[in-house]
Amino acid sequence: MSDYVFLGPSLDAAEAVDLLPGAIVRPPIEHGDLLRLDPGPGDRVFIVDGLFMLRAPVRHREILHYLDRGVVVAGSSSMGALRAAELWQYGMRGAGTVFELYRDGVVTDDDEVAVVHAPAEEDHRSMSEPLVNLRVALDRAARAGVLTTGEASRLLEIGRALPFRARGRRALRRAATGGPAGDSFERFAAWDAAGPTDVKAEDARLLLRLAAAGDRALRPRDAADTPIENVDTYIMEAWTARAHGRTAGGALVSDAVTVATIMVLHPEFPARHAERVLADLVGAERDADPERVRQRAVTLAQERGLLPVDDPAAIYDSPLLTASDRDRSPADAALRVLIRMFGPVDCGTLAVRNLPAALRTPEVIEAARSFAGSAMRLNDRLPHPDPHRPHLRMTFRDEVVDRLLCRLWDCRPQELPAAVRDHGFVHLDRVRALLEPLTAGLKVCGPPAFPGAAAVSAPLARLVSA
Repeated sequence: MSDYVFLGPSLDAAEAVDLLPGAIVRPPIEHGDLLRLDPGPGDRVFIVDGLFMLRAPVRHREILHYLDRGVVVAGSSSMGALRAAELWQYGMRGAGTVFELYRDGVVTDDDEVAVVHAPAEEDHRSMSEPLVNLRVALDRAARAGVLTTGEASRLLEIGRALPFRARGRRALRRAATGGPAGDSFERFAAWDAAGPTDVKAEDARLLLRLAAAGDRALRPRDAADTPIENVDTYIMEAWTARAHGRTAGGALVSDAVTVATIMVLHPEFPARHAERVLADLVGAERDADPERVRQRAVTLAQERGLLPVDDPAAIYDSPLLTASDRDRSPADAALRVLIRMFGPVDCGTLAVRNLPAALRTPEVIEAARSFAGSAMRLNDRLPHPDPHRPHLRMTFRDEVVDRLLCRLWDCRPQELPAAVRDHGFVHLDRVRALLEPLTAGLKVCGPPAFPGAAAVSAPLARLVSA
């Protein structure tokens, strides 16, 4: 069993390990981190802090996916409290005051837990103060008789009016000074100085203490929780493909990029793809004889009116055909329409398991991943367009990528949309986005040499011509 803790400004990582010995502490969670982690039954994931705004936050579906697999997922303090309050009915566990405030509807605004913090190199040091800390501190001051309930409410509203990036004790003093709340703030500040309230840190400590004690409050989901349904969709598969991967050629290459590299650059992919699409359409086994599959597909096109027996040439009016396709026979043109109509999978299924079996070998996958990693590293060494924003890299214009595609696929620019579908995609923009980071590598080194990519066999050649 492994314990993972996603932690940032709410609590120091060293203290977290002291509270939960053996815990693997990770930076604040963001979208994809759980999928990269890939915990299994018996593992426990504790979410305290998370990223948002400039980075996509952890999605509810990611958490539900692992709850359904028997992973304990619990949260407190910040992003963890938010997600636990939203998913507690499905078995995500929560702990602490912040979680309870959100769960019970006392607090509804996400920005109450938001803070600005330094990067990981500076231990995620907080540079602002969350409103929820002020809320709890004011409530405690009112309970202690330092403030009236009305005074605590006025100070809270003054704090709420501040942008979350500017919130803090000094900012609150400036906002309250000179008004009717000035005196009440000074009384509050004098009381608070003796023991400043940091409810997010308190909640993080509570969560980790409960975890260390094996408290039943942090149990896996059970029959009492709301059933989880329809969580493992093509969306989850797409997210997983983007998150999973490994380092190759000096860069982290996701499964999605690896699969896209094979789809775009492997010389046999269009033929293998066409074979599989037609086999699926006619209900044949994917290893069935390609010629028989082709004949059955032609019959299917005739039965569905796509290839009228009395006027076969009508197929050339299809918008899915190009001018070059007019050189095909009507039957071959009809098959090409079927492939372009039903074949594209686009980004939804860029997973290794969805590659044609002949191209799903470890050798082909390794060649694609290695090339993609080297190409991505080469792109990283290109000049930066803005020295003041080093995280931005130079990108190639669409027309540069399109010219490269035309050379790779031996087609004319006006035929690119059709060629995109022949390679299993729906939109040219998607192919541009996938190929653009590899453009420098392709221009310098050319396409990768895939092992076993020999000349297309005769049956496959007929499908390619179809």
